[in-house]
Amino acid sequence: MSPRASKIINIVLYQAGWFSCVLGAAWGYPIRGALGALLLLVLHLLLAESRRAELRLMFCACLLGAVVDSAQQALGVFMFRDDPGWSLWLPLWVFVIWMQFATLFHYALSWLAGHYLLGALLGLVGGPLAYWGGVRLGAASFGDNLPLSLSSLALVWALVTPLLLWLSERGEGSEGRYRQLLPTRGGPDDL
Repeated sequence: MSPRASKIINIVLYQAGWFSCVLGAAWGYPIRGALGALLLLVLHLLLAESRRAELRLMFCACLLGAVVDSAQQALGVFMFRDDPGWSLWLPLWVFVIWMQFATLFHYALSWLAGHYLLGALLGLVGGPLAYWGGVRLGAASFGDNLPLSLSSLALVWALVTPLLLWLSERGEGSEGRYRQLLPTRGGPDDL
């Protein structure tokens, strides 16, 4: 599959997963939303050329996200909607959404490779915007001091995004292309 088609599919899978997680939480179906997004992660892995690299980055992002969001929630930067069906300190969909974010680095965000300052700028703006969207949709709420919450998110994401970018560049990489799942029709050169 071409790099351009792979990037488009990657963005679609990510956005569908993000909405599945956030709207699932907002509408009172956080487990179903997370499971829907997990299915999209499985599809991403089926399509990925380097599953090992993708799994490693998804795992690192999940751990990093658990630490980051736990700390910020404990500090009152934001609060996730409670999920009575889930006993951990963070909802399942939060872990999944961090894994979803990790899928972008070898594909849709591959243009960021080696550009850590640009990655920091993207995190500085994009991180708070993503949380703002989640809050506006009803999956979470900000703490009492909105400027402090947004500043904290901006600072954290200005650090997290380049870190994930750096991690994505370590070890075996990916070409940023998805596998061709369906056989293509051979042309005259395939004879």
